[in-house]
Amino acid sequence: MTAMLPIIEELADAPDHAARGRWLLETPLTVLIRDQVAITRLLSAAGFHEGLAYLAAEIAALSAVRGPDGLAAFTVRMMREHARIGIQVIARGGAGEGQHAAIG
Repeated sequence: MTAMLPIIEELADAPDHAARGRWLLETPLTVLIRDQVAITRLLSAAGFHEGLAYLAAEIAALSAVRGPDGLAAFTVRMMREHARIGIQVIARGGAGEGQHAAIG
């Protein structure tokens, strides 16, 4: 018996960064917020630096003060989108482990 929730165990059992990237993109944002410490530990242990950056960007965007239009500051939104694009490329297998995804 483990203390991890099944959805977190899926991340722990992910065989590579592409699978971790898909997990990050598909997991509900509430899980990312609620379990960010456990997720950070798993991503760190796997050496998935791009995943850590994506998680940090999502948490920052979800935690940011919003303007009158209901949106976070432009810089926060752009950081989140940049990180998301990178994770999408990795999740599709477009960038090898430890390689940076080319965005352009």
